[in-house]
Amino acid sequence: MSANINISYEYVPRFKAGDPEGVSYLEEQGYVVIANALTDVQSEQALGLMWDYLEGLDTGIDRNNRDTWDNDRWPTAVHGGILPGHGIGHSAVQWYIRDIPAVKDAFAAVWDDDELLVSFDGMALWRPWTYNEKWRTNRGPSWMHIDQHPIGRPGKHCVQGLVNLLPSSPATGGNVMVPGSHKRFENIPRDYAERLNRIHPKIDHFRFPKDDPLLADARPIICHMEAGDMMLWDSRTIHCSSPGLETPADDQQLFRAASLICMMPKAKSNAEVIAQRKDAVNTLTSTTNWSDRFINADDFPDVLSAEKNKYKLPPVPTLNANQRKMVGWDD
Repeated sequence: MSANINISYEYVPRFKAGDPEGVSYLEEQGYVVIANALTDVQSEQALGLMWDYLEGLDTGIDRNNRDTWDNDRWPTAVHGGILPGHGIGHSAVQWYIRDIPAVKDAFAAVWDDDELLVSFDGMALWRPWTYNEKWRTNRGPSWMHIDQHPIGRPGKHCVQGLVNLLPSSPATGGNVMVPGSHKRFENIPRDYAERLNRIHPKIDHFRFPKDDPLLADARPIICHMEAGDMMLWDSRTIHCSSPGLETPADDQQLFRAASLICMMPKAKSNAEVIAQRKDAVNTLTSTTNWSDRFINADDFPDVLSAEKNKYKLPPVPTLNANQRKMVGWDD
């Protein structure tokens, strides 16, 4: 852990998708856990589709053989074990999860709007680092950050999300949230003027210094989540992810599998971005969480540096009417 910031594992309130009390909790705390957005059956289905994607990359990954999960075969992973590219944003697993009603209901309640565009995000997959130490993801809170520029985007703009496909525990770890920290957002230009001046206003990522004395009073938590639970958080909320607070006893299975997902009102976007989004479906281009701008996740340096033609991309998805609306089509 950092010298002056310690993470705790907490059993926080869980709310039904669309519950006004859950929306109020999000507004006050900056995050909320949605209970059972996916049923157990749906979570198992999603896990199967996830492995179908990984094995379909044709690099030799076998869901039943952890020796095939090495870095040479695994798709490019960035901070926090996030898989951002190689077609994952249009994989069958991601479109399956996006189409589950409770997932959209949760975002619709936040925005009081059901005309939503979905991100073409990837997933966070954590291999068992007890088997291979190199698979351990970045320890929190060494990379506490927000995903919104305090000057470029003042105020509330985005609520991010993830759907948990495996149960969490103090040993597995998970996303780290600093409750109520979205209320610090407006003071960042004053408190971190020099650091913020180095970041272009269109770059929606601000990382806090390690062992930041201004965060000494922060109380970051990892929220307990069951398989099928969903987490939403305001992009102004200070967060990261972290391996567990205890050493896991298991080294056979993934420690974490989470689908990253974000929905924003279509009214926040524009015709140019929506046209790019439609093209992205056919080109299997993944994006970040934002749907009012088009930010190509396949242009991330780590993805670009991967060996070309190493990965066999998934087929172009055939979308139903609901999924097409989430891209931006009107029909």
